[in-house]
Amino acid sequence: MICVEFQSPADGVAREEALFAAGKPALLLWRSVERGIVVPRSRGRRPGFVGLSMAAARAGWPLMLRSSGGGAVPQGPGTINLAIITPMPVGARVEDGYRLICGAISEALMRFEVATETGSVDAAFCDGAWNVTVGQRKLAGTAQRWRPIGNGQSIALIHAAIVAAHPPASVWPVLSQVEAQAGGITPPRREVHVALDELLPAAMAPQALQGALMRAAEDRLHHLPRRSLEGAAAA
Repeated sequence: MICVEFQSPADGVAREEALFAAGKPALLLWRSVERGIVVPRSRGRRPGFVGLSMAAARAGWPLMLRSSGGGAVPQGPGTINLAIITPMPVGARVEDGYRLICGAISEALMRFEVATETGSVDAAFCDGAWNVTVGQRKLAGTAQRWRPIGNGQSIALIHAAIVAAHPPASVWPVLSQVEAQAGGITPPRREVHVALDELLPAAMAPQALQGALMRAAEDRLHHLPRRSLEGAAAA
């Protein structure tokens, strides 16, 4: 199976963190059996988070923390996660990491004649300038985390959460509560998102897109400067 299946979203996040800590180039494509909402770790320190977490769990959407990302992201069987762990060349910028993962998703979807763009989408969950969009609707969100590994280089965990199928309607009130607790003004709305199952033929095997995503990500890793890969191997 190309896409690794974890029981809980927290298990997938933990695997990403372990690969990032190991400091070696790696790719991980995963989804979870159970549903949940992943939020930045900093939100766990906000007043009222414990009560919010209890209410979300009662609604069927337990909250889980991760070290990267700027907003709340629903996880479950309908979300495909692509994680790229890679050394970044000396002088690389955060924008280069976003271009790497957004470019991989774009290349994979172009094989199925689906054209993508990047940009912010009003009322999207975890909105940002580096959303992957189709027809001005959000298909995927991206985030990253870097740490230095010496000689002016950094290792990066670059992540994308791709909407494969729309989450159940029960998630939207919970997302609204989560974002309101963090000071958000605009509640996330379903209609500003698009899912892979709306864009790809119903008869297409899931492994076809999964394989295309992995190949596109591998291509980008291979095109990084060789000294970056050697630096990561020595870390």
